[in-house]
Amino acid sequence: MANCWPFLSFSILYSFLSVIRHNHFQSQGIDFSIYDQALWLYSKFERPFSTVTFLHDLADRFRPIMLPLSTLYWFSSNEKILLVFQSIILSAAVFPIWLLAKRWLPSTAAILIAFLYVDFVGIQATTVADFHEVALLPFFLAWLFYFLKKERWREYFIVLVICLSVRKHVGLMLAILGLYIFITKKNPQVALATFIISLVWSSTAIFMIMPKLGQQDYSSFVEPGDTIGRAILGYLGNPLFAIKNFFWPLEKAQTLFWSFFSFGLVPLGYLALLPVSLFQFASRFLDLQHPIRWTIYYQYSAELAVLLAISTIYGAKRILSKFDKMSLAFLVFFLLATHAVTNITLHSPLKNLLKPQFWRQEPWMNDTRLILSMVPPEASVAAQNNLLPHLSHRRQIYLIPNNRNADYMILDLHPGQNDWNFYAGNLEAAKVYFKQQVKESFYKPIASAGDAYLLKRQD
Repeated sequence: MANCWPFLSFSILYSFLSVIRHNHFQSQGIDFSIYDQALWLYSKFERPFSTVTFLHDLADRFRPIMLPLSTLYWFSSNEKILLVFQSIILSAAVFPIWLLAKRWLPSTAAILIAFLYVDFVGIQATTVADFHEVALLPFFLAWLFYFLKKERWREYFIVLVICLSVRKHVGLMLAILGLYIFITKKNPQVALATFIISLVWSSTAIFMIMPKLGQQDYSSFVEPGDTIGRAILGYLGNPLFAIKNFFWPLEKAQTLFWSFFSFGLVPLGYLALLPVSLFQFASRFLDLQHPIRWTIYYQYSAELAVLLAISTIYGAKRILSKFDKMSLAFLVFFLLATHAVTNITLHSPLKNLLKPQFWRQEPWMNDTRLILSMVPPEASVAAQNNLLPHLSHRRQIYLIPNNRNADYMILDLHPGQNDWNFYAGNLEAAKVYFKQQVKESFYKPIASAGDAYLLKRQD
């Protein structure tokens, strides 16, 4: 099949990108260890309680898809299997996108749009944001649109439920999809069923199931301590405030521009799906307490990539139907040009594969691996943020400085580290913490390699 090359190529590229990054200790306990520990516990049919968040997995984020996903650990105990699987399933969304595109467009355009999806900066960024369950959503969301267009309703509703199981917020976005279905399919039954199922799912998860399982802090959106309900009512009561916060600060407008520009602005020509895309942006931009969500990076644009690709298919169909055959060559050139400009201008994560330092094995990495290998498999352990993902297959893991009286503690104090390696602190604070633990006889160093240290609790 013509679309196999983008799938195979990007599966390999993304696997290299994420696995090498992980091998070089760039994965983070927040969030990798939270997912990894929960999946490991699911795979053993044990209660998936995170000792990083101190929450049940389904209370932290309601994501039932984690249960079947955990079967990966029946085949391998290596946490890198998550990163490879994530790379493959993100890339695999090219198949339904291509199938949908080739129904309406020439083969060249169909393959190109599949490529625009898989090479989108938001998809690239998802692969270097460690592992997140939302990486599964593009694959199933693309099939949802395919079954919707084919009017294969049984498959459509099965995939709808799978999409909802990815994360609790997905139902809010798919409820808006009901409007799209009503406009494009003139099928009020399916539109209403989609709206009700999606909205009830998310509402039940957020307001009933998660609190019942222990989530007491699903808050802080517009101002510290508010609830999602209060935030929504506040915006509905003050539309100008909502509009202002949708575009400002400037970073939000930049994310909007580059997201659409990466697809040649063609998605703006397909108005029917635009409300769903705008809702996806609004769910991030109107959250004023978490600016990290405003960017095109991390995992926050994963499902957006599918929405933009689908919109590009139908937008391109309209363009080609109104102009002569020369318009195909122009459209292909324009889409390639805008996409290339976007990836060159922005920090495209795939560029890292071209940098010699990305591949370089530093001496401190071998020192750290040696120390990590000394921790007994069943022991509880506390470690800094970038070391915890290599220790997550155990029942008790803790993020320093909350060591919770763990049996062992590991610190890597080599110079020049990013502060994020220590999550809420930095290298100097970690050195002070290390000395304090030893001075007060809480822990005793029992092994070291370079600047990496293994400490054992003093009973």
